[in-house]
Amino acid sequence: MSSRSTAFIAVVSLFPFAAATAATPPADELGEIIITATRNETPLQRLTMPVLVIDRAEIEQSQAQDVADLLDHRAGIEIARTGGPGQPASIFMRGTESNHTAVLIDGVRINPGTIGGAALQNVLPESIERIEVVKGARSALYGTDAIGGVINLITRAGSARGLTASASAGRYDTQQYALDGGVPLGETAGLGGNIAFRRTDGFAPQTGFGEPRGYDNLSANLQARWQPSDELGLRAVAWRTTGNSEYLGYDPFFNFGPIDQDYRNAVYVAGVDYKPGDLRLRLDLSQAEDFIDQNQSGDFAHTRRRTADGQFGWRLTEGQQLSLGIVASQEHTEADSFGTSFDVDTDVVMAYAQDQLQLGANELLLAVSRVDHETFGTHDSWNAEYGRALGHSWHVTAAAGTAFHAPDSTDRFGYGGNPELQPERSRQYELGLRWNGRDQQLQLQAFENRIDNLILFALVDPVNFIYRSENGERARIRGLEASYQWQRGPWQLAGNATLQEPLNRSTGEPLLRRARRHYDLRLQHSAGALALAGELSYSGARYDSSFPSTIRLPGYALLNASASWQISRRWKLQLKIDNALDREYTLVNGYNTPRRSVTIATRYQLQEF
Repeated sequence: MSSRSTAFIAVVSLFPFAAATAATPPADELGEIIITATRNETPLQRLTMPVLVIDRAEIEQSQAQDVADLLDHRAGIEIARTGGPGQPASIFMRGTESNHTAVLIDGVRINPGTIGGAALQNVLPESIERIEVVKGARSALYGTDAIGGVINLITRAGSARGLTASASAGRYDTQQYALDGGVPLGETAGLGGNIAFRRTDGFAPQTGFGEPRGYDNLSANLQARWQPSDELGLRAVAWRTTGNSEYLGYDPFFNFGPIDQDYRNAVYVAGVDYKPGDLRLRLDLSQAEDFIDQNQSGDFAHTRRRTADGQFGWRLTEGQQLSLGIVASQEHTEADSFGTSFDVDTDVVMAYAQDQLQLGANELLLAVSRVDHETFGTHDSWNAEYGRALGHSWHVTAAAGTAFHAPDSTDRFGYGGNPELQPERSRQYELGLRWNGRDQQLQLQAFENRIDNLILFALVDPVNFIYRSENGERARIRGLEASYQWQRGPWQLAGNATLQEPLNRSTGEPLLRRARRHYDLRLQHSAGALALAGELSYSGARYDSSFPSTIRLPGYALLNASASWQISRRWKLQLKIDNALDREYTLVNGYNTPRRSVTIATRYQLQEF
């Protein structure tokens, strides 16, 4: 047994701490409660960083095909797909790279250690109860990948009392079915579950090829909770999705054509919460899996990560909360792709401390962490944030922080890999302004992010067309985000705008697949049992690779419309039209996007407990 494995076991044995988990406490008098931003239950109005919350009502209303679709067109978030349903969906948060966002399911990190970002395309919205998105540097609390921010997907199991069934059908022979519910087990325990299935024939993923490629997904999750006393709580969560994704690629004889792959993503968590007086002890033991197996070539990429994630909290005074935590993980990755294989074990231990202080109208947050990475040594990160309430309506914030991204196993040992790669490092600054009126809200955020040691897949030998991952370049991303909400009577209006400059400072060229402008406007009218909504989105031009140089992809505008009818207390009918004007547009050079599609859905509560 290695010394790092021994240290891992010691951490599990000696530190009864824990991390942010799926549980969301009820709102207090200050409004909505957020966990992901600080790893503690904190009222949204007291946070010093920008947070986006997507609740269950909005998830149901969206009829999104997957979580990537649900996140798209939010302020500061772009999604780029290489084809249709089930194809990789890259997320660019505030102009950062697709692997610069830490993605969690019930507090457990699911970013694979083998290739790119988290598999958002495989997470069905029917499995999710709530999403918390925290923008900006968060490595001080979450370690690697949190340069653009953190996304926490909180699963549906156990959130409802009763049994609910739903079904939908749409273009490309798309069908989805789901069943979820929860039941109390006495006064101190509860059990919940969710199962969802989605299949589609899809469309041709690449331009110039007419054969549609399909996708299917079977997701299930279970959650059990037991509260034996007011101070002690126990929980167990399991989420798993499996399926098959068809696409175009190379078979074992390097013939380009239709192939497919099987995938499996899973998260398993066992946790305990202990709250004696002003102290709080939490411990999560978890395992995350990300498996891909190609059926024609035999290529595969597997990640399995076991984590002990602990936190000790102490409320020093009414306005001050101290948090100390340790996160220890053992990651095993193995892959075989394009004739290159690896089998790597990586141990990482992170220790962090955070102090949240409120003095009257002032809020202060200080957080520091040290990561001991088996491959890259130690890395320190920090956050310093300040907020002040100006009367009852205005709130200003200022923040600075650092973050990093450690190269994954494919970056180092896969096709075009470079064992000499070093972590990417980020320094960020931000100013914010929030205004709350009687029936409206406005929020503005200005930010700058400077990234050193930027990793790019570079052409190092033009004669033999040899590519390799390389450090050395620098990026600077400046931007302004604005969001507005208004509600009066049956009318609701929401809009957001993002203006940004994602720039490669080393070459002076824009970073690929990121637009400089995004606008989104949504109007809804609810009258009794009927609700009608329309959404208009615009995204500006962007650049993408087109050997041997780059190509400019034009901007586009999309119009979506939806309607819902609450037929009875238990039965609801929904209709949605995506890309209502049937626009042609491109997110990734050489790949198609969906045309106009209509989806009809129904939801029925079978039984109440």
